[in-house]
Amino acid sequence: MKTVALIFEKSQTRLAGFPYGETTYRNQLKTIIDDEVNGDEHIKIVFPSQIEKVASSFVQGFFSELINTIGYEKIEEKFLIESSNDKLTTKIRENIY
Repeated sequence: MKTVALIFEKSQTRLAGFPYGETTYRNQLKTIIDDEVNGDEHIKIVFPSQIEKVASSFVQGFFSELINTIGYEKIEEKFLIESSNDKLTTKIRENIY
């Protein structure tokens, strides 16, 4: 399993905005996982511990390119999301749809 730890400013505790999600995906995840997206390897996305809230707009922007290329089902199979607490992790996963 490949693990990608997202990086944000230490003072940033909330993530919001479709464009910000898209940019974060392109800058922090896309180049690292490009070869694995269609392969069998699973990918863990780790949100840093200071992140307390993630708006649906950020999540939808972050996953928009993946939704268009591999679809919801493959995202569900391939990506594991980890955050500072289970409630936040569940919320992020739910907001992909």
